Amino acid sequence: MLLIFKGEIHLFFTQLRNSIMNKITKSIISLVLIFIILSGCNQKDPSQENDLKYEIVSYEKQSEGCDGLREDNCAKIKIEFPQIVAFKDELIKEKINNSIKSVFSMSEYSDQDEIDFKAEMEEFIKDYESFISEFPESFQSWFIEKTGVVKLNRANILSIDYLDYSYTGGAHANTFVAFINYSLADGNEITLDDIIPPAKQEELTKIGEEEFRKLKELKQEADLGQAGFWFENNDFYLNDNFLITDSTLVFYYNNYEITAYAFGPTELIIPYSSIKSLVDDNSLIKPLIE
Repeated sequence: MLLIFKGEIHLFFTQLRNSIMNKITKSIISLVLIFIILSGCNQKDPSQENDLKYEIVSYEKQSEGCDGLREDNCAKIKIEFPQIVAFKDELIKEKINNSIKSVFSMSEYSDQDEIDFKAEMEEFIKDYESFISEFPESFQSWFIEKTGVVKLNRANILSIDYLDYSYTGGAHANTFVAFINYSLADGNEITLDDIIPPAKQEELTKIGEEEFRKLKELKQEADLGQAGFWFENNDFYLNDNFLITDSTLVFYYNNYEITAYAFGPTELIIPYSSIKSLVDDNSLIKPLIE
């Protein structure tokens, strides 16, 4: 009887051990499968990678009096933008860098080699000091901030969000946003025709208007003019100020462009999922949609 009892105990613990090992094995296999799945999801499409590297270039300057507790009589200027430091094609690299510098420059020089940001800042400070000297009772501060952020650097596209925020007198500060998208194939700025064929842009406008009315909470039959918008003949349009992102086209209407300043700017987002049928094989955003 004792031997039988020992045998049963041995069998019980053997079965228990096997059961535990099976559960552990299944858990390990599950964890490995989850890791593989997640790794696959996070892996980027090699065809969308590029070797472009960039850095942020920054210039800052201020007048005397900016370090006090009050800055009633003070001028500040900041210019900050991305510049490509490494790319496979040196000519395209320089072409895009020069274009970016032109956007951020306050100068009207036609020759891009003449752009000197330090000299431009000096001129701004001198203009302010001359103003204060002429109107010492004004107690007015000036500032300029011109900043750029890279929003997309994939495949053959480099997209930049440019913000110009300034005040040099008047009722309020001025804000201006511009989106710039470059083709890394030739260094040119990307136009809407490079994304959507002209023959299909009317359909794009219809989709844009649907998104616009959702954004502004306007019914389909609502009159745009009566709602406070300045579209010519009340016909909605998409402007040329658009940004290419990973998953959307973003159109930006600056202050005063389509409505009064009090209503602010409009950022209209159109997801690629809603315009997929409009994109042909030659479109620069085709790799982003696939």
